[in-house]
Amino acid sequence: MIRSSLILAAAFAVQAGHAFANDDGLYEDVFAPNSSFVRVVAPGQSFVAIDGTTLRDIETGVSGFVNVMPGDIAISASSGSTSLEAGAGAHYTLIMLQDETVEIIEDKIANDPAKADVTLYNLSGAEDVELFVPLADAVAIEGVGSMSGETVSLRAPLTLDFEVRSGGETLTVVSGIDLQRGGGVSIVLTESGDGFSAEATTNTYLK
Repeated sequence: MIRSSLILAAAFAVQAGHAFANDDGLYEDVFAPNSSFVRVVAPGQSFVAIDGTTLRDIETGVSGFVNVMPGDIAISASSGSTSLEAGAGAHYTLIMLQDETVEIIEDKIANDPAKADVTLYNLSGAEDVELFVPLADAVAIEGVGSMSGETVSLRAPLTLDFEVRSGGETLTVVSGIDLQRGGGVSIVLTESGDGFSAEATTNTYLK
């Protein structure tokens, strides 16, 4: 069961206090209030295109969020293409795999100026994946099924290690994740013949 955000905040507060003076601005640009944001998680693919914007620098497999207006949005990657009916003021992530699997997730990203959003995407075959925070001895995200994702807002700024777990077993660890107020980090869990791995990418926004 996810422990309350109050418990997490209390555990993180001591670590966070010293970093307030280094906080950066939220965005360089101001986006239309009814616009939305769309990105693609596409590990191993050479490009993604979102509403006419082509992105090629996706070494971690996570594109930046592209600012779009509500309506039908065309999305493509080297594995194929699809579309999304975007609403107003929302964040969407499309998981697009090389076997042409496509899953659309509406992210609960808050961009709270006092917190950082952390999203876990499970691209592995494991079920009920959770994100555990050793510093707080607490589960931040739980119950993430295969080909899905969940988001939590955590107190920031601070630096944390995370354990990605399933069935009481630690699948992999991501260390030294820098959380900034008003920002976000996305952790993508993948699986191969060598086992599980996870990589964290800082959320970025493009007009």
